[in-house]
Order: sequence, then structure tokens, then C-alpha cells
Amino acid sequence: MKKTILYIIDSLGRGGAEVMLVSTLKEIHQSYNIIIVTLQPEIAFPKEELIYDKMFCLHMRYKKDIFLSVKRLKKIIRENNVSIVHSTLYWSIIVARLACGKKIPHVFSLSTIMTEGIYQHKWYSGYTKILDSITYKKNQALISPTQKVLTDFDNSIGIKGKNIVLYNFVKEEFFKNEIDYKIPSNKLKLVAVGNLKDVKNYQLLVDSFRSLKNLNVSIDIYGEGPDRNSLQKQISELDLPINLMGIHNKIFEVLPGYDAFVMCSFIEGFGISAAEAMTIGLPLLLSDIPPLREISQGNALFFDPYSPQSFVDVVLKILNGKSDLKNLSVNGKKIAKENFTKEKYLKGLLKYYDEILE
Repeated sequence: MKKTILYIIDSLGRGGAEVMLVSTLKEIHQSYNIIIVTLQPEIAFPKEELIYDKMFCLHMRYKKDIFLSVKRLKKIIRENNVSIVHSTLYWSIIVARLACGKKIPHVFSLSTIMTEGIYQHKWYSGYTKILDSITYKKNQALISPTQKVLTDFDNSIGIKGKNIVLYNFVKEEFFKNEIDYKIPSNKLKLVAVGNLKDVKNYQLLVDSFRSLKNLNVSIDIYGEGPDRNSLQKQISELDLPINLMGIHNKIFEVLPGYDAFVMCSFIEGFGISAAEAMTIGLPLLLSDIPPLREISQGNALFFDPYSPQSFVDVVLKILNGKSDLKNLSVNGKKIAKENFTKEKYLKGLLKYYDEILE
């Protein structure tokens, strides 16, 4: 008889953590009955992708609702004979910790560098670290997407129990669309993928392309977000070869049409879009931050995310034929196949569950 796993996440909006969860439900369901619990009711996935036995929403609209949410979650766990709980994203982790206590095995997944994200950039940041520290107990098991995220959590909170670094996986569609890379002969076509918000640092591209605008280079940015209007205004006023392309639901189909991928973020916990581009076979131009160094294994052209000139220098190096883009492509595809397959992720995850339930 299958045991029951309960996944709790803030919502089922289409973010990185949500996609990771939904994309594994079919395989996990072969081993476990699945209950999905969300804090908010948003659902951005088609019904056929949501494979579960039961779903509940706690309707946690405000942080003051946390104790009512804990009470509701305890009831769901008790009435459904839940064997293990897996929580993702900060507030879902806190609710799950309080509901599980010492009796129910609890796994929680980190998704970002906490000291640079959750603990710093919220009005309630002074409380998030304290709450994280007092609710995290030795009997809880941790999953981190990179060693940097794990080390950061250890330095700020302290590792108390079982932990593992388990790289996120890239969807199969990206592996199926890998390219045999051709060195660009005319215009250098760059691409970036990510939400248009401060932490993604697209202002760096605007500032850099002031110097690059008269050269044979352009960049298309796929994504939406609060910075769109301000970015578009600057792009139009300066007549820059930067195009805001909006959201594309099958980005694996468009990436092969570009010459290199750019990620200029200040902060990343993993950098899934960089891993996806590497899987396709695009050379990477990356912010020189530890998680991106880790997932690329140094197989990229790095620049200082705080220095537009640093990015310009990397692009000029490419335009002058001084970067081995073909080698970056070949090595990148190899790294992706060795580290970012769904099969490897699921094998590690299910083994971890078994260890926790022993």
C-alpha cells in the first residue's frame, strides 16, 4: 500500500518552484499518494499537469493567519494519514514546521540565498530570520539547489539535521532541442530569460548597450514584470537593440535561434534558465556569482553584475573572435546531461524520502 506525501507550497502560480513541483507529480504518484496544499488559491497550470489525490487551500491571506493555517494543516495531515510532508517557499515551510512538530517527517526545500533574499529585502525581514531559526529543528530534512545556498543557510541559521544538495532538473523538451552550435558570422544575437524585476538586473543591459548599440549585437529578453515600463522607456529613448519579447510558453523552441545566453542577476539560488540554455547548447554569459559558477562548473564567460563595462568587455571579446563559443557549447551540453536530468533528480529525491522514512 502506497504511503501519502503532502506537498505544501505558497500557490500554484507559474514560478520556478511551482514548475519543479508540478513537473514531478506524475513520477512521484507512482510511489506515493499525493496531497497538495497551497496557502493561496492561484493556479496557473492546466488540469492535466496537476496529478494528485487531494488538494486543499489554506487561504492564508495575511501573515497573521499563520496559526489558523497551521491548525488547518494539522487537521489535513491527521485525517489523511500523511507519512511525510515536503514544503517549498518560506511561508509554506514555516507553516509546515509548526504543523508537523516532531511526529511527522518534514522535508523543506530552499530556493534562494536567504541572506540576500528573504532575510534582507522584505519589510518583515527582521522577523523572517528569527522565525526561521526558532522553527527549524534537528528532525527536519533540508534540500538545497546549490552548495552556495546550503552554506549560506548554515552560516546564518546553522544546519541542524539531515541535508542534501540536489540540483534542479531541466525539462526533457530542452534536451530534445539541443543544437550543433555554429559560430555566428554576422550579427551576434543574445537572449535572456527571466522576470523583469530588480534582482534580475536588466538595467545592466540597458547601460551596457549604450556602448554596444552601434555594433552588430542585439538582445531579446523573454519575461514580464514590474520593470517593463521603465526598461522600455529607456530602450525607446536611447534607440537600443534590446527587445522585450514578453512571455513565451515554449522557450525551448526559440532558444536555438540565438548565439548566446545572458543572465545578469544580482542573486540566484540556482539559475534554471541558464541551465536550460546550457542544455540547448548556447554559450553562457553569466553574472560572476557563486551559484552560477557552480551550476555552469565555470564553463561560461563571466562578468561583474555591477559593472556595465565588464559586460561590454565580454561581448567585445566575442565579437573580436577571442572566445571559444563552440567549446562552451559542447562542454555545456555535457555538463547538463550529467547533472540536470529529471531522472537524476527524481532518483535523488525518492532516495532521500526513503532515508527520512526509515
